[in-house]
Amino acid sequence: MAYSFFLALRYLRVHRGHTFLSVITLISVAGVAVGAAALVIALSLMAGFEADVRDRIHSGSAHLTVTSRFEDTFGDVETLLAAVLSVKGVEAAGPVLYSPAMITADGNGSTPQYIQLYGVDPWRHTAVVLGKDPEPTAFEALANSSAGRRPGMVLGEQLARTLGVTTGDEVRVLVPRVGLTPWGVAPQSQLFEMVGTYRSRHFQEDSQRAYIQVPAAQRLLRAPEQATWAEVRLQEIDDLPVMKERLQEALFPEWIVVDLIEQNKDLLRALNTERILLFLAIGLIVVVAALNIVSTLILMVNDKIRDIGTLTALGARPTGVAAVFVLQGLVIGILGTISGLILGTAISYWLHAGEVIQLNPDVYYLSFVPFQTRPIDLVWIGVAALAVSLLATIYPASKAARLRPVEALRHD
Repeated sequence: MAYSFFLALRYLRVHRGHTFLSVITLISVAGVAVGAAALVIALSLMAGFEADVRDRIHSGSAHLTVTSRFEDTFGDVETLLAAVLSVKGVEAAGPVLYSPAMITADGNGSTPQYIQLYGVDPWRHTAVVLGKDPEPTAFEALANSSAGRRPGMVLGEQLARTLGVTTGDEVRVLVPRVGLTPWGVAPQSQLFEMVGTYRSRHFQEDSQRAYIQVPAAQRLLRAPEQATWAEVRLQEIDDLPVMKERLQEALFPEWIVVDLIEQNKDLLRALNTERILLFLAIGLIVVVAALNIVSTLILMVNDKIRDIGTLTALGARPTGVAAVFVLQGLVIGILGTISGLILGTAISYWLHAGEVIQLNPDVYYLSFVPFQTRPIDLVWIGVAALAVSLLATIYPASKAARLRPVEALRHD
């Protein structure tokens, strides 16, 4: 079979009088390279967006959430927090009392907005979200607001902008609870003083979340000494799956542990689906390049009929003749794939490092389009491109293998 590889390389070289075939071969290599490069850039784009989304999720959320298996809210919160903190690998934990609510700026006639109302311990929440030794935030003002005329509230920056309120303004919150008033039954509501805003990297949080202290939330929701869940921060986010199982084992059977990936699984599943569809769509370029390989090898078989006849007359087996053109197609695929992977990686790095594609952050919440090239994507692209290149050699190689010596040499 050594002659098969020798002839495959010899046929790929530029020969006088065979310039046309040499140009077609170069076009085939370029086609595979362009297809592979396009796939690298496309998947790097999706990986960049996915990494950015994950980073935004991590920036404003607890790593793990512990909820009751049997009740919507639970008491004896400190006992649960002590059990959580006793698990090795847990850095911080705090209580959360949650309720959907409506909010409106008191007195300015703004349209009521839907919010996610969180009752938190400001210091514990800051430790859970930001980690050890955080810089001062609006939650520090929330912690010091107990002595004020109104209980304090921290709003997401986008939510405050929508309501048209600033620090010191009063807002009214309505929760899905009813109370008796001189005028009959009415939704439970209360005035709060906005003591600050916060800005995360997650648009939904900035536009919907509002934070108050746990005691104020318990009074508003008429849930004394209750919490909805415990939020947990790990020492290492990379240990998320292991720590989830460890915490679940320690708290079983009364508690359920949910990680932040599960909480955002619909969004991440959508991104993964888009990545697969994009791979299939851009992959058509590689298929078109494979058609170039087919045409190149067919022309090569027709041009080398006399050589094929000579080889078979000298005793070469059909498999050996077919191997010449299979190897030729594989060499084209390998050269094109390697060139495409290098080109695509270089372009993706340049687009990301240079922040070439700029965006308006007020519209897209990104200042530029991110790219991230992952080694596993390069492996899949390389395997796919080589597989398509190999499939493209089947028909030309089989045609060459079926050629009879008499038919190949009858005109000589």
